[in-house]
Amino acid sequence: MKLNQMFNIKQGHQITDEELYILEGKIPVLTGRNELKGYWGKSLVSNKDLPCITYPTKGNNDGDVYIQYNLFDANNTAVIIPLPEWRDKISLEWVVFKLRHLFREVQTSKEGVSYLNRELVNELNIDVPDMNTQLKELKNYKILQIIKKRLESALEETNSLLDKTIK
Repeated sequence: MKLNQMFNIKQGHQITDEELYILEGKIPVLTGRNELKGYWGKSLVSNKDLPCITYPTKGNNDGDVYIQYNLFDANNTAVIIPLPEWRDKISLEWVVFKLRHLFREVQTSKEGVSYLNRELVNELNIDVPDMNTQLKELKNYKILQIIKKRLESALEETNSLLDKTIK
């Protein structure tokens, strides 16, 4: 099933530091990497849209996908909002794990900058099993993620030791 059949996909916008300085507020403005850029008075989503998913639209996207639980605005970030009829049929955590791999595959590049525009994301296909299967897969994804982090840490330690012994 195409992603745009399950989600409303909104493209974020460019917000300058000057705008944040002039237009003070309490709504956090998040960057593509889910970092806080500042605050202002507008939100890209409403309470009924939460929770939802965000991802960077530009920059080197290494499968960066995040779940948002509170009101926010977005700088160079897109938002994926579950359609009402899908809210109880999908686990957003499961969708995040699926999208990480898909995003790495479909992003485009122009002058050394990667892009994930809405047209690409709208057309992504994702097979959605029943909720029990999603939750079982999610459990396995989480275990694999822990193993991956341990392996990365061990590799860093090994490389550090090799660097010391070679010098």
